[in-house]
Amino acid sequence: MTLTASNLHKSYGQTRAVHGVSIELRPGTVHAIVGENGAGKSTTLRMLAGAERPDAGEMTLNGARYAPPSVIGAATLGVSLVYQEITINRSLSVAENIFIDRLRMFAGRLGFIDRRRMESAAQAILERIGAQISVSSDTGRLNLGELKCIEIARALSTSPKILLLDESTAYLDHREVQAVLRVISELRGQGMTIAFVSHHLDEVLAVADELTILKDGQFVGTFRTSEIAPREIHHRMVGRELAKSIYPPRPAKDPGRTARDPVVLEISDVAVGRELNNISLDVRAGEILGLAGLKGAGAEALFAAICGDLPLRHGSMKLVGGSYAPSSPTFAWRQGVAHLPGDRNNEGLIAEFSVLDNLVMARPPHHGPVFDRAAAAAIAGDLIAQIGIKAQSVDASCRSLSGGNLQKVVIGKCLAIQPRLLLLNNPTRGVDIGARAEIYRIIRQKAAQGLAIILSSEDMPELIGMSDRLLVLRQGYVTHRIETAADATEHDIIGHMA
Repeated sequence: MTLTASNLHKSYGQTRAVHGVSIELRPGTVHAIVGENGAGKSTTLRMLAGAERPDAGEMTLNGARYAPPSVIGAATLGVSLVYQEITINRSLSVAENIFIDRLRMFAGRLGFIDRRRMESAAQAILERIGAQISVSSDTGRLNLGELKCIEIARALSTSPKILLLDESTAYLDHREVQAVLRVISELRGQGMTIAFVSHHLDEVLAVADELTILKDGQFVGTFRTSEIAPREIHHRMVGRELAKSIYPPRPAKDPGRTARDPVVLEISDVAVGRELNNISLDVRAGEILGLAGLKGAGAEALFAAICGDLPLRHGSMKLVGGSYAPSSPTFAWRQGVAHLPGDRNNEGLIAEFSVLDNLVMARPPHHGPVFDRAAAAAIAGDLIAQIGIKAQSVDASCRSLSGGNLQKVVIGKCLAIQPRLLLLNNPTRGVDIGARAEIYRIIRQKAAQGLAIILSSEDMPELIGMSDRLLVLRQGYVTHRIETAADATEHDIIGHMA
């Protein structure tokens, strides 16, 4: 099945998201769409999937006019979309989430759902994509990568002829990514038409036959992946040459000075729930401490304990030398502990609120008892310029922003409180290479100014490129310590994680 779009346009108020984009998706091929955050990738996919209606332009499906009124309408025609953001309802079961809008297909004579049949069908789809998830799992306890696998299974449950994947690997660890890429290759071999958006060019080059580059909402060109080099892709995406390494240089190591830098956070023999066991670590002012590990290895539980989200089973914490026992996330923020969560939409911001409101949310400025809007606007304006957030104004709704710019808003919210400790959970998830370089520069700059940072990431080059020291976590324990992260290799780290 061939899906063609010609000269698509889409604007949101004064913001021109897509301008003159054309693309052709052909059977048995994987077509990647790449570009910086805000380039129009997600908007293009949403128009192809019926989630958005173009302001102008035409689309055809196998030569016939194609103008789906909704995502459901597109699915009935064989076009299925997996969104960038998590859309799982945690109050429903795994199987119910997969067949959410088609539960009646499992209804028996009396109208009751045949749960055994539904769960068997759901399990078969999960196994098809290599997801290690049981339909009996509690959805509320699954991690983000597992939730994303359920969304992919939901899309495949409609037996689509065309599958649109918008950053579907952003929440997955290395093993899950490889499983999804294998599924994409298998589906291509079965003749399916696939569009694939990813900020990781290694993934794009591994599975895509062709790629279309967008810049500032405009069509740049379509290329065979075998005929264009990664550096050329980067250049056409961002319109400038990128440095050989996107990671800022580390400051020269001075053991004497490092020993004099005050310890900001000290953790002694800490255990949290069943996820974390007898962890001890410290992080000093001006240092970036990296945490490596597979999902469930303990990093998120550690962050939750530091933020006051989970109580300690035993052990103790000190913040700048004093006893630290946060009773809630609010308490932690007030103590100067900022946290960038892994799920920005559900935990990091309120999408219906403005950019300004989200940036100052953690510590709103007041003039006496009254919210000081002028001060808030000044803070927001400074952060927008400093981090490079692309927004029409400080009053623009966060719903109008691309995924990468939403991530920058959450980073800005963390920096707005001028923290002394910053916890970063996958800080560049869903962010393009140009924006990642900007975020890395800011992180390194803040560390140079004395901010203590703990970085947890599923991106191994990011951990090695940004950390000063590294701890490897496995099943809730520290299994390896690397005192000089620059000397680490991916092979060495993965060996200790597995």
